Amino acid sequence: MTSTDGAQDLYVGTKLALTEQKGVLPAVAVIPQMSLPTGSRAVTAGRILPGLNVDCGWEVIKNFFDIELLVANNLVKDDMGRTRHEFSTGLTSAFQVTKRLEAFVEWDAFYTFAGAGTVGPRHYAVGGLVYFITPNFEVDVRAGVGLNHLSNDFLTGVGFAARY
Repeated sequence: MTSTDGAQDLYVGTKLALTEQKGVLPAVAVIPQMSLPTGSRAVTAGRILPGLNVDCGWEVIKNFFDIELLVANNLVKDDMGRTRHEFSTGLTSAFQVTKRLEAFVEWDAFYTFAGAGTVGPRHYAVGGLVYFITPNFEVDVRAGVGLNHLSNDFLTGVGFAARY
């Protein structure tokens, strides 16, 4: 068994709201994004890899409980250094702990397509916290575990978002 570690490439994007929630119909946004080749030598793709995500969100209990569904289509680097198409989904439940602190749990699944077939799915259970420094700037931390043999055993991450 081999393992690699190090900082991954920087993931940047812009979330563009398309619709607001109307009853059971979700708020919808698109997120054009890309990863930039800034990671450690062992894990960087070495090139820009673009993608497009669609985000659907429901405020279930006002100012307390939200559900979000993310569907993503991205280019990624595989273990052999080749560029592949990856389809992924994420289902998140978020709870407002205080006015500035949110806790979340999510299930993420990644499906990488290689040539004529699929490499195999990777599933993760992830949890974390989001702290709103201001209404327009937040920082987050997350940790998760792989749920099948193709997944990494453990993951962690930090991030931030700025709204303008």
